Amino acid sequence: MATHEGANRIVEAVTTAGRIAGLETGGTLSFKGIPYAAPPFGENRFAPPQPPQAWDGVREAFEFGPAAPQPDTFAFADHETPLYPWGTDCLSLNAFTPDLGAARLPVMVWLHPGGYVSGSASTARADGSLFAREGVVTVTVNYRLGVDGFLAVPGGTRNAGLRDIAAALQWVRNNIHRFGGDADAVTVFANSAGGGALSMIARTAAAEGLLRRAILQSVPLLVVTELDEADTLAKRVLAELDAETDPHSIPLPELLRRQRALDERFRDASIWNPYTYRYTPFMPAVDGTLAPDSTLRERIPSSIDLLIGSNRDESRSTLLRTGQFDSATAQDLDDAESAYLVPEASRSASRRLYGHLPLGEQLAETVTNQMFRGPAVELTRAHAAAGGNTFGYEFAWQSPAYDSRMGASHALELPFLFDNLADPIYGPQLGDSAPAELGHAIRQSWIRFAKTGDPGWPRYDAEQRSIMVFDESSRVESDPREHHRRAWDARAADPTAAATSWVSSA
Repeated sequence: MATHEGANRIVEAVTTAGRIAGLETGGTLSFKGIPYAAPPFGENRFAPPQPPQAWDGVREAFEFGPAAPQPDTFAFADHETPLYPWGTDCLSLNAFTPDLGAARLPVMVWLHPGGYVSGSASTARADGSLFAREGVVTVTVNYRLGVDGFLAVPGGTRNAGLRDIAAALQWVRNNIHRFGGDADAVTVFANSAGGGALSMIARTAAAEGLLRRAILQSVPLLVVTELDEADTLAKRVLAELDAETDPHSIPLPELLRRQRALDERFRDASIWNPYTYRYTPFMPAVDGTLAPDSTLRERIPSSIDLLIGSNRDESRSTLLRTGQFDSATAQDLDDAESAYLVPEASRSASRRLYGHLPLGEQLAETVTNQMFRGPAVELTRAHAAAGGNTFGYEFAWQSPAYDSRMGASHALELPFLFDNLADPIYGPQLGDSAPAELGHAIRQSWIRFAKTGDPGWPRYDAEQRSIMVFDESSRVESDPREHHRRAWDARAADPTAAATSWVSSA
């Protein structure tokens, strides 16, 4: 077996499917592209994940495996932003460890974001070796996306993407001790759709011993359908894709091209309202088993330690890129509130809070409140009230060198968390003076939480409501979101609304 450029030496590990060879680089060991399930295409398409085929000899795990099939660009990001090379053999994960011979190190599993339609763990931008250097075994996971992962295709398995994640966590349970990890000390950390997926399977994963702690970053907790709505939505999406008779018959590149065009049409509320203000037709569905229901109150059981938060200005980047921030009308605001099923009392409170702002900023606060901030606060409150070990945060840093309207927008914490501040793709957002110490502080908090269940600030409770605010100068505050609470509190106070996903009542 030849040496690999940049590596100090080749190392071997054993998995339940066979031996693999990884690389030691910079004091950590990496094993990339490890199959945790069989390729989910061909006869396995739209089926639950199947076990990977065992192999003889030693399988090289030097390179990332392909991402799940996805459009070449994402409609709500910059058009010129390239996404990830994809392939049909996409159900793989990557493991990073400081020491194969270590015993019972804490484990962190990363689930990537991407609106259930894009994203990948097969990228150096999600570098698990950062965490491995701090004594944590780290795993990053690919899972099915879009039509194949999060659409109720007739005759197919529901929630295939969720089932992939559950299969990956089962792989961790069965194999991570061979990488020095403790299968009873698994923390899953996830941003956006990755966190939404985690939240839907958390109860099942906890019951099966697959999960001890969860870190939810900027999660759209209410982007979920009930069973009947999932079927209705799937029929409409497949009709839009001209694939209602048999999606198998459409070549995958063509299906993805059509999906990309469909993503574009989602910007038009006159066509896709109320779904427009969820930004995707692809999402988890309540199935009564893996994803038991849509309620927030028991989404994360109290037996799981929870660290949860959002960014101060979640929705601004999307609204600026789509032009809605500058072109927003009163009708746009009304459409958004209708899509989110905002009660009249909350609408009135929102007008009192934000009515002096331009309509684009009012729309931004509405989307941020209803998609991210409000549900996160309610889940934080519910988890703490149930006796859980609960911690909250808010990411508030914004670049002084960038468009001041962008604020601390969605996913801005990621280049800090993974130390990608010098990456050209983030340059325009971060400027030249992004504080590296902020990323270090976030990363150390996440690692400390994974190791001990305590990120380094007071637990959240109903009296103090302590929240860590990550900024140029980070600090603990008593619920900095309190000012916004009236804009969603009427919904939270309604037992029916709080326990029902947005779309099932639409």
